[in-house]
Amino acid sequence: MSELNSVVNATLLADDNQASVSAMLNAILEKPLTPMEAKQAKSYMEQIAAQAASNDGAEVQLFQLMEMKNQHTTYVMRVALFSNNKAIGLDVMDAENGQFFVPESCPVIELQAATLN
Repeated sequence: MSELNSVVNATLLADDNQASVSAMLNAILEKPLTPMEAKQAKSYMEQIAAQAASNDGAEVQLFQLMEMKNQHTTYVMRVALFSNNKAIGLDVMDAENGQFFVPESCPVIELQAATLN
């Protein structure tokens, strides 16, 4: 488990990637969102991530929930980290009311190279 935490800290949570991850959330919020039950959203979006990774010649390395603040509210966004140092933003949950939303399209971003010690 600590190895996965190290990967997350060196990639998704790295200072060099915060602007990209934040932009990914904003891109998701700018598109139409469909409300969905949490369990359905998780299953559906993990399939989307696996397909997107496969299309990019990669595999899903891990899924991570990230709490992110927007100018209007706080969201919890599910992100999939690919084996080729890219990430895809998946479903989001409004942290104030617990409603999950599935985006119309999921942005893929390239992350800065991980520096694991």
